[in-house]
Amino acid sequence: MELKKYKLGEIVKLHTITISPNSGTIYKLYSLPSFDNGMQCEIVDGNYIQSNKFSVPNKCILFNKLNVRFKRVWRISNVDTNKLCSTEFLPLIVDENIADYQYLYYLLISDGITNYLCGQNTNTSGSHKRIDPNDFLNINVFLPSKSTQKQIGKLLSDIDNKINLNHALNQNLPTLDRSLRAVEVHHAA
Repeated sequence: MELKKYKLGEIVKLHTITISPNSGTIYKLYSLPSFDNGMQCEIVDGNYIQSNKFSVPNKCILFNKLNVRFKRVWRISNVDTNKLCSTEFLPLIVDENIADYQYLYYLLISDGITNYLCGQNTNTSGSHKRIDPNDFLNINVFLPSKSTQKQIGKLLSDIDNKINLNHALNQNLPTLDRSLRAVEVHHAA
């Protein structure tokens, strides 16, 4: 399999259009807390958003620049209006002439990328470490052919979908109440 070398900045474009939220306008807000709370965006009036945010394109990948070891990387693919994200994310638009959207997502959550960035981040405090967007965009990656990327991206996405479905099914199973069963323990002599 032949691989071609790219810098991430050749594959993705950083979308840095900022919005000052308007009071009375309802926004879909992608934030670090909402990522941590089940990856559900917050629906919030602009009055309660206290700082500028990045606008979120219809199809992008949000890559967290704060504490990258937590791998807060979010695939966004919808045509909702009034989408905003925290400036702690890097909104990335994938050049789909070069890279498959799904494949790139899995590349970005790989341990190789995370470990590299953990060594590059700047300390604002012991618990708040941010990466420099320029360091991120200068990472060298090697990509297989576009058709191979599509196959790999689809396979990994299908596996994730099955895991999520199984998790949802497991959440709906009745919980065994162990207090109703007497348990007898026998020790072998």
